[in-house]
Amino acid sequence: MKFRTLLAFLLCALSLSSFAQEKDLRLSIGIPLGKYGKFDHKFAGSDESNHPSLLIQLEKEWQDNLDIGAYLGYAGQKHEYNFGHSKTTYNYYRFGSVLTYELNDWLSDMNLSTGYDIDLYASIKVGLSLEHKKFESLSPDASSNPVFSDRTSNELLVDLGLVLGARYHLSSQFGLFTEIGWANAGFLSLGTTFTL
Repeated sequence: MKFRTLLAFLLCALSLSSFAQEKDLRLSIGIPLGKYGKFDHKFAGSDESNHPSLLIQLEKEWQDNLDIGAYLGYAGQKHEYNFGHSKTTYNYYRFGSVLTYELNDWLSDMNLSTGYDIDLYASIKVGLSLEHKKFESLSPDASSNPVFSDRTSNELLVDLGLVLGARYHLSSQFGLFTEIGWANAGFLSLGTTFTL
């Protein structure tokens, strides 16, 4: 299954790099915070740690105020229990497409201006998450000898979500962005954006 995961990421990376050969692209790299739903497993009586999440997104203008693109992402959690002798690890490898509607012209038509070189937008993201779950346990047998056991499982999950976002341009090629909503494996995402 690791080979298939690597192959899927390689194909996504190749499609992103071929997509990036055009001009006027926007590359966004962010960190999703505040896991929710399938990305947040809560077990009673366990010691939980979250792996840093990551989001990489590439977009290009398709029509006026409408951008299309693709994203890659990662999220993960680990739970330890039985005094550290057992643990369950979840890793999510995410990829999909994004459709973004720029809101500034629409707001200007209603005599609302964002000002301060801020772009507001709404995005719909559709994709897949490969959930890799691993359970490991060290427990004594009938003779009190430690016995290690582990098992893994993989599942392909559908991602569908909507975010509202804002970009603040520090220069014509560099800026900061934030997104809120259910599409990035975290309710709040913060990051940087580059115009290529």
